[in-house]
Amino acid sequence: MAWSRVAVSVLVGGVRAYLRYEARQTRLEGIELKAHLYQRREQVKKVLRSVIESFASEIHTKSSTFAQVDHGGRSTISRRGKEGTTYKEYIERKVPFRPAISIACTWAKDSPIKVPRRILKKIGGELVSTTIDVFLKQTTASLIFEAIDETLDWQSPLKAEPNYMNGKAWLGEPPTRPRRVTDAFPFWPRPKGSLAPDLAIVEYRQQPFHVPNVFVAVEIKFPKDWVKKKQMKDYVNLMKQDETKVALLRVPEDCTGYKPKESQAEESGRQNGRKKR
Repeated sequence: MAWSRVAVSVLVGGVRAYLRYEARQTRLEGIELKAHLYQRREQVKKVLRSVIESFASEIHTKSSTFAQVDHGGRSTISRRGKEGTTYKEYIERKVPFRPAISIACTWAKDSPIKVPRRILKKIGGELVSTTIDVFLKQTTASLIFEAIDETLDWQSPLKAEPNYMNGKAWLGEPPTRPRRVTDAFPFWPRPKGSLAPDLAIVEYRQQPFHVPNVFVAVEIKFPKDWVKKKQMKDYVNLMKQDETKVALLRVPEDCTGYKPKESQAEESGRQNGRKKR
């Protein structure tokens, strides 16, 4: 019995020590992530200075004006199966400011924020705690859009992951600013039951991002992040069943200046040819 109590005591002590270690590591990772976010915000202000200045000079111009010159995405290219055909109308939707959005998304794809994540891995029959790097492409893109918005005193036409509760915009202060649960990591967690498009482009920049003022809600998909029918349907429902207010932008395929590889273009052509026959 005495040995049993000793064993239990040692086990409990080990578990407590491990939990303290995990808590300490989590705090350190949180501090590191916060530093990464701040650093990226400062980079945005420098790298995208021309974009920010352009937005500032066009503050009174409706977003629909800029949509007129957009040619839409490339539905002739499918990354997976018949994606280009299935989501053709969303891909080809006119998106205002596509060049600026493309710059931000390409930057996020090529230079995403990296955070460590601890996992348990089985090595030699034993579970060993190890760390892997996770690349946050979508978070990086959202952070870029949010930094632009903040620099413009929350009057950018691009609203990053704004939350909607039961179809109503979750407004911050000022009301053109998306409200967040926490400032430490602005895009997570989200309010329970909320829906947040990756990007909402408002028609009038000096007004809140209520659904009637949203010109288009954009779902952004980076490589290996596949489109989901339910997700697109949820956004259509959010936009009061107006499919014309929902767009899909795949990175890099639908970005301005993208040139598909010859093999990819040929494969898409063969798929379209088979369909026509």
